[in-house]
Amino acid sequence: MGRFIVGRMRALLSLVCAATLGQVAWGEGITQVTLGNHTYTNISKVYIGAGNRVIILFPGGGTSAMLDKLPQDFLGSWGIGQDKQAAANTAVEEQAAKNLDRAIQSGCFRKVHGVVFDTRKQQSGWVMFQNVKVYQIVTDGALVNSTPNDDSTIVPILVRNLPATVGDSDYISFVGLPDGTYSYENKRGDDRVVRAYDVGQICDRSEIPESVLSGARAYDVPVGRNDREAMARDVVASLPESEDLAVSGSGFFITEDGYFITNAHVVKNAHRVKIKQSGNVLPAVVVREDALDDLALLKVAGNFKPLGIATNEVDLGQAVFTIGFPDIRLQGTEPKYTDGKISSLNGLKDDPTEYQISVPVQPGNSGGPLVDANGNVEGVIVARLNDFAALASVGSLPQNVNYAIKSSVLTAFLRQTPEVKPPVAVWPGGPAVQTVKQAVAMVLVY
Repeated sequence: MGRFIVGRMRALLSLVCAATLGQVAWGEGITQVTLGNHTYTNISKVYIGAGNRVIILFPGGGTSAMLDKLPQDFLGSWGIGQDKQAAANTAVEEQAAKNLDRAIQSGCFRKVHGVVFDTRKQQSGWVMFQNVKVYQIVTDGALVNSTPNDDSTIVPILVRNLPATVGDSDYISFVGLPDGTYSYENKRGDDRVVRAYDVGQICDRSEIPESVLSGARAYDVPVGRNDREAMARDVVASLPESEDLAVSGSGFFITEDGYFITNAHVVKNAHRVKIKQSGNVLPAVVVREDALDDLALLKVAGNFKPLGIATNEVDLGQAVFTIGFPDIRLQGTEPKYTDGKISSLNGLKDDPTEYQISVPVQPGNSGGPLVDANGNVEGVIVARLNDFAALASVGSLPQNVNYAIKSSVLTAFLRQTPEVKPPVAVWPGGPAVQTVKQAVAMVLVY
């Protein structure tokens, strides 16, 4: 009987304490807590788990939250006082320090042209190659067949800064930053030009900027460095949400009310898309994609200067130009002009939907307009890895051999969206370069 009275007194005391705290308590601790907009009840167990997260169990399930998201009275009722919280915080900090040491020792921090990258994080512009074969070690790196698991087709690239332990015939996986082209003479004495990639030099702790060590930034330039090329690469950090940026490309407005053209491969698998024009960065909606013709129609709210789409057939040798945003890490975010001629009225392997052009383009030009001297759109710049693979039979990537989707294909694509009415192609009444510059914009894909 005495035990029963004592038990009831303890239960009543618990209820009084809980009422004072504004919570209901049963058993070991408070059994109700609110996280955000949700209240959890009948809580049966609370403890600190991995990563400084508090595990909360209740009938039929459980949830978790960081220590600082939970009321101190709730934590204290389950025996998680200030001393345990401090110990948990210390343990997390110690584990983070160990993880950082391991990452440094295993070569996760890489330096390319003076910029230090944390390769554990997604890096805009870096390309992943998996299970590709090294077939020749050269002075500047290693020639690698970029076609995975395929010895019958060779699409060579040069990879710089691979470990010294990598040798001929090894199969490797890596991520690398595009780094221009590489010229060499193959074993038959033929001159070849191929794409180059740099996996970066391994950094020791003293070379890693504090902003990268702390995790605040995915890449940065060491303090006090005056490397102009490094600073140009770092310009990407000025872009909105730069650490989440997956891909960048080019494009152009075709209506005053914000319809916009780029390549389908630029916005493929995009979670979010933004358009940057001058100092303005605006959200965009993908209206339509055509993977076969590699075209995408976007919509941006606002009023813009559009380009007209040419309806006439171009002539072989006709002068054309483009304005776009190539290789923004190295060249910066200002629009770049390049010009050339129509080299062929058909594209790769006589593809009738494309022109071959001598206009120099690079990754980042994709989706930009190919325009005539009047500033009218004759095509859409396209740069696809499949194009390079198709050149495997000659074993190289010739310089200034690029392609653009014909304006007739673009017109047919736009007919599928009747509300889009591009302006009639005419002489712009002013300098064509300035007209095109006002219509182009950078595409940012997240």
